[in-house]
Amino acid sequence: MRMATSPTDRLRHSRQAGFTLIELLAVMTILAIAITAFSYSSGTGLGTARFRAMLVETSAAIAAERSAAIRRAEERVFLIDVRNRRLGNPGSGKRILMPEGVMLTASIAQSEQNSDGTAGIRFYPAGTSSGGTLAFTYRAQVYEIRVNWLTGSVTMHRV
Repeated sequence: MRMATSPTDRLRHSRQAGFTLIELLAVMTILAIAITAFSYSSGTGLGTARFRAMLVETSAAIAAERSAAIRRAEERVFLIDVRNRRLGNPGSGKRILMPEGVMLTASIAQSEQNSDGTAGIRFYPAGTSSGGTLAFTYRAQVYEIRVNWLTGSVTMHRV
């Protein structure tokens, strides 16, 4: 076993045990590339998360309109405004805005289609509805929110 006998021997030994500036820069460069790649890929994930959150919010808002119709014993309408990319009941003040890139196709009863281009799903005090299907498309993902005309139940399905 060799022992350090002078301060320069100790200094040489400690330099060999550490990292050089080049090694630290290389590691930091690799980390920067990894963080950049992750943030780019999570950008598409963030859009998908917003899309799915909008679907859940829309489904819940439609079900809330049904509940309000039963509770208040009055007809309620969930309004679909494809042109302005808005959904909801104007009377309640709650509006759902569709994120950019989301396409909506609404299959609604003819009697619930308005001349201004809007349409609605009507809920009756007994819990029944006019029914309809809202098909949302975002980046090759298609989800449908279906409202059963007989029961008024709201379901969401991936197509």
